[in-house]
Amino acid sequence: MMQDRSAAAATWHYLATVDVNNGRYREAQSKFRMALAIQQEVGDSYGEANTFANLGALAVELGQAEIGLRLFIIGVLLMREIEHPHLHEVEQATYQLAQNLQYDDEDMNSAIEEAVDAYHADQGWSLIEEAFDGAYPARIDAVRIDV
Repeated sequence: MMQDRSAAAATWHYLATVDVNNGRYREAQSKFRMALAIQQEVGDSYGEANTFANLGALAVELGQAEIGLRLFIIGVLLMREIEHPHLHEVEQATYQLAQNLQYDDEDMNSAIEEAVDAYHADQGWSLIEEAFDGAYPARIDAVRIDV
C-alpha cells in the first residue's frame, strides 16, 4: 500500500512539473500540495524536499518571493538531512533569491528561523497557504487559452 502511495505522490509531482512548464501555476500548486501531503504521510523525505523547493520556485514566480524563500529554506534543510543529490543547486537558488531580496545575515537568519518554526508547527503548510491562497485572480478559471 505504501508503495502505491509513493507512486501516487511521484505522479502528482510529475504532473505539477508539467503544469509549471506550461504556465498552469494554479493547477501546479494544487498538484504539488497533493504530492506533498502523500510524501509527508509516507515519510518520503527525498520527495518532500523536492516538493518544497518546487513550491518555493512557484511562489517566487507568482510574486511571493519572501514566502518562496522560506519554502526553499525548508527544502534545503530537508535536503541536508538526507544528503540529497540536488542540494547544491537548491542552495544556490536559495542564496541567489536572498541576494535578490537584499537580505543581510540578520534577515536570512530570521527567515531560517521562521521556516524552521513553520515546519515544526505544521510541516510547512501555513507557509504554503500564505504563498498561494489569494495569489490568483478570483476568476482565473474563466481565462482559458487552448493551444
